[in-house]
Amino acid sequence: MQSKVIVITGSSSGVGLTLANYFHDKGHTVYGLSRTAKGQEKFKHIATDVSDKENVQRTFQQIFSETNNHIDVLINNAGIGMLGAVEDASKTDIEKLLDVNVYGTIYTMQEVLPKMRTQKNGYILNVSSIASNNGLPFRGYYSASKAMIDRLIESVRLENRHTGIEISTLNFGDIKTNIAEGRVKTFVSKFYQKKYDAMIADIDHEVEQGTPTEDLIPIIEGILEQKGLKPHYYIGKSMQKFSVTLKNILPQKMFENIIAKYSKLD
Repeated sequence: MQSKVIVITGSSSGVGLTLANYFHDKGHTVYGLSRTAKGQEKFKHIATDVSDKENVQRTFQQIFSETNNHIDVLINNAGIGMLGAVEDASKTDIEKLLDVNVYGTIYTMQEVLPKMRTQKNGYILNVSSIASNNGLPFRGYYSASKAMIDRLIESVRLENRHTGIEISTLNFGDIKTNIAEGRVKTFVSKFYQKKYDAMIADIDHEVEQGTPTEDLIPIIEGILEQKGLKPHYYIGKSMQKFSVTLKNILPQKMFENIIAKYSKLD
């Protein structure tokens, strides 16, 4: 790629840090947005809470002032996980999740879309999850937050047809990151405790065995070299990607039974 201005949220660790350092090393102007810097950054870090609309506005005002009102790529990577039964979650738990996973994505796009329409080009990639396609046990709110991103992006794509802006989601499977450290964990009532405890161990194991962040680099770099992007790109291990197809072709109850068996609920 020719040198571009790239903004990546959630750049303090994991996927965001890996991508930001890589694109910096490739000669791009990279701005990494996260609440704190951890000293591993080669790129320019701007302390930003993406769930705070005014904070996001100030950050992009600074970026635009330094780049002559230009931005080529926005990668909305900031996000947190959440574990717990639907029944047990508090409003505070739910709002914390939505503030980052949903509102954070909305606020950054609201700043970038008008500039990209003026440029008549640009890329907006929004990190979602393969879990957005299924209501997973004890991950219902996380799945729902990512499903909301998927639907919003489908709408934004239609609203910005023929503007030159490429907008898509990156629906990841399990990626080997430290996502477990920042998860929202709800109170778990007695009825769910045993099944919940068993699932936590499995979920953490799957993350530990997930796709290394470095393996995402050629995939995402390749997407940024394309035109006419698809609404969604499913990225991860084969069986996780195949689950999207299975849900579309199997009878609903049959697919639900597969999820229940995989989740050790039977």
